[in-house]
Amino acid sequence: MGLHEITVTDSATKKCSPSPSQAVTRLIRRFRKQTGDHFDDRERECNGPTFLHNLLPILEPFLLLNPRFMYIEDRILGRQHAPREGVSRKIPSSLDELKTWVEGKPTPCDCDKCAPWLYEIGQNSAHGAIQCDIDGRRAKSSRFSQPHLTSSYPLPKLNLRLYGDYEAMRLVRHHVAWLDKTYAHNTADKASLDVFRLRSLVHSWNPNLTGQDMRSSASSTQMLQLVKILNKVFFFGAIPSHRQSISSGFAWLPDTEKTCFGIGTFNPIIGTQVLLHPKLYRHHGDLDDLDVRWRNRLGTILHELCHAFLKAYTCRSCPTHDSCIGPRGHGRAWQILAAKMEEVATKLLGVFVDFGRYPSLLHDLEGNGKLPSLARGGWSEEANTTMGNLSELAQPPFHRYGEGSAAIGSALISSPALATAP
Repeated sequence: MGLHEITVTDSATKKCSPSPSQAVTRLIRRFRKQTGDHFDDRERECNGPTFLHNLLPILEPFLLLNPRFMYIEDRILGRQHAPREGVSRKIPSSLDELKTWVEGKPTPCDCDKCAPWLYEIGQNSAHGAIQCDIDGRRAKSSRFSQPHLTSSYPLPKLNLRLYGDYEAMRLVRHHVAWLDKTYAHNTADKASLDVFRLRSLVHSWNPNLTGQDMRSSASSTQMLQLVKILNKVFFFGAIPSHRQSISSGFAWLPDTEKTCFGIGTFNPIIGTQVLLHPKLYRHHGDLDDLDVRWRNRLGTILHELCHAFLKAYTCRSCPTHDSCIGPRGHGRAWQILAAKMEEVATKLLGVFVDFGRYPSLLHDLEGNGKLPSLARGGWSEEANTTMGNLSELAQPPFHRYGEGSAAIGSALISSPALATAP
């Protein structure tokens, strides 16, 4: 009788329709069996995105609204579960301790200079080649309009697709070369019109950027304008705009968020989203220094735009993508890009613009426990350029890349009251 009851119960269970998440999981398993993909083989060549990879951007908005389903993204990418809130490892308490750890446990470097074979692209790959636009004209995407720019140097020409089209390190190395060619040897009197506009805007908006609570000193429209000019100066306008019918493109993080300065991300359906905390910033103990306040807030915005740029254009099906982007977004590719951006921003504005690269290094170390390598070309080399600034070791709140899903989701569906002063 008991066996019969079990049989009936089991039969009844089979008749129940699976949940949407279960259906997606079954689809992923079935597709991966059919295609024979083996994502754990780090030495395989990348042949571009599969059907499931192209499906991921469509699922992302729903995953953001319900972070419990983020494991679906992990399954599609064939990676270990991304570190979530509350998952952390021990981090060094000082720069000297970090160096001791690295020297005591040398890590083989797998960067594109020390291990170029890991970055080979298959002959059947759908990866795009970065080209230069001599005339400064860029083709318009069917989904997002790109600004018409003129430059004395050829502009890189990037194709915006549903899924990232470029290997992360190739993209970053190319962008660093463009920044060097455009700004490294330019004097103040040879700066472009957009650079003059940025300097003028930062000067005139100083009271807006130094407010104790930016919700009462700066509007979302102003912040969007600032993001737009930063995009032109540092990314030749390549970061796509937001889709106005779906989102505002910029929002303030709520006061309840105590561990995050900002969030920057991109989705082909929603567009680029930048969220900034109205009160938190890297002050290094100088709470009353207004100069530190605006410089570090500007650095936070540029920090987030680096994330959005990489999210929009990098191929996430590449076997080295996770190590280049990092468990919390601050891996090798981001560190190299942010180091050059920090250098250029400091030169253009005449003051140090803090991207918080060293705290970000510690934040990723906390996420996966992987120590940086000592080899040249690895992201530790670029990160070390400002490690001497021991004031950064105060470890202020970290940017939460990949852990701010709930914050993004709440901002997308929140009311305009979020941007008002308390």
